[in-house]
Amino acid sequence: MNNPKRGLLLLFCLFSLYATGQKCKTSSKMARKAAKHLTEEKIIKATKLQPIFSKFSQAAGATLIQSDKGFYLRLQLVRELGRRIHIMSDNPLVFQLTNEARVTLYPDRDHPGKFNLPATTEINRPFYRVTEEQLKELATSPIQYVKVYFTSDKVAEDKRGKDDLGIFFDYEILNDNFQSNLLEAAICMLQK
Repeated sequence: MNNPKRGLLLLFCLFSLYATGQKCKTSSKMARKAAKHLTEEKIIKATKLQPIFSKFSQAAGATLIQSDKGFYLRLQLVRELGRRIHIMSDNPLVFQLTNEARVTLYPDRDHPGKFNLPATTEINRPFYRVTEEQLKELATSPIQYVKVYFTSDKVAEDKRGKDDLGIFFDYEILNDNFQSNLLEAAICMLQK
């Protein structure tokens, strides 16, 4: 993505797909999962789960959801051999886009961590609120970095970062396909 011509070409292609009504990749399975969490809302559509990053023993995918009350991003964070983390309502998710813009999302409620089988695998599935303006921002540029903020006193300091917003794991997105997955999902959500 460091090549300006390549970046402009990608934006042109994505805008063309958006303008011509690209077929939106929705998922009834993700819509059902969202309905279980957002019980007070009617789910209009949900995108397929798309990978965002994969780094050593950690990986994440995201789904964008539109309900009758707004938009959400459902993150599925999988960690192997990790310490339990909690994603609380004041723990943001920050996307740094390749155009230098930043999008900061907050969970809709507290999401305590839990281990699944095998017992060393932790899966967190928080839902983050997304405004229409944030969705439009995500639809303009691929993602370059992700910071997942969390609450835990059991994660070693050398395994995490810390700043004014709290403690976090950060991931640089190097795979071009992973960089564009959230952009394509955001374009899909903006289609009427």
